[in-house]
Amino acid sequence: MRPRGPSDTTGASRYVRGPVIPAIEMSEFKIFGVTFHTFGLLVALGVLLGHHMTVRRARSLGLASVGLVDRFVLVVFTGGFLAGHMLDAIFYHPEVLRRDPWELFMLHHGLSSFGGITGGVVAGLVYIRIHKLDPWVFTDLATYAFPFGWLFGRMGCAVVHDHPGRLTDSPLGVRFPGGTRFDLGLIEFALTPLLIALVVIVARRTRRPGMVTGALAVVYPMIRFPLDFLRATDLGPESDPRYGGLTPAQWACIATFALGLWMLSASRSHAPLPEPSSQPAASPPP
Repeated sequence: MRPRGPSDTTGASRYVRGPVIPAIEMSEFKIFGVTFHTFGLLVALGVLLGHHMTVRRARSLGLASVGLVDRFVLVVFTGGFLAGHMLDAIFYHPEVLRRDPWELFMLHHGLSSFGGITGGVVAGLVYIRIHKLDPWVFTDLATYAFPFGWLFGRMGCAVVHDHPGRLTDSPLGVRFPGGTRFDLGLIEFALTPLLIALVVIVARRTRRPGMVTGALAVVYPMIRFPLDFLRATDLGPESDPRYGGLTPAQWACIATFALGLWMLSASRSHAPLPEPSSQPAASPPP
């Protein structure tokens, strides 16, 4: 979605009974005359935390050298960033892309969450194949770190209000100019700690490769799929497109859920990773 603050939304004003959340917009701020963009800063913090959690998890499992993991995180992030914008342009703004094909390369014009996930997965798998790593183990590494970074990404969505939902009289509504709406970035930010708890609990209870990824791939769509029914439909070209009555993210949720079920089933046949103390020290990459 392209960032658009509360002042960009439209819709008939609506009297709302009960408490509502004020639409506090903080798209940028200045320190000593230097302007910082809040969304970009929070995403950067999310990337740093995700990197830290990936390295920490790799060390706890006695896996690869830090340099190998560092490069893995860089490749995953780069692939996620590029695909996040490109798939956003293709599936969410096809009319803009038809008018200006160069929009595909305007990387600062918008990001799709599932586009970023898809790009990160593809880039990570390519890196894994090139370096002959275990795809189940390294996918779990990235998945374990994902919700920690995701928390900051969705925090960024919440403070710039780039996911306005339907008009509502719910106490959970955010008071936008022109009406009170669900703020889907804020809602998902509030729910992301559940995903963090999920990966931590699964990682502690099992060392079978693939279980962490399978669990998150099943649970996240159960949160995201129903939330997308709350997306705004009255914002004209700024409303998310539907394909067969569903948003692109909802179709991605269906595929992700099915993949997660398969991974949970397949991972049961994997031998648990040995404790780090019983493993030989990993040799550094050439």
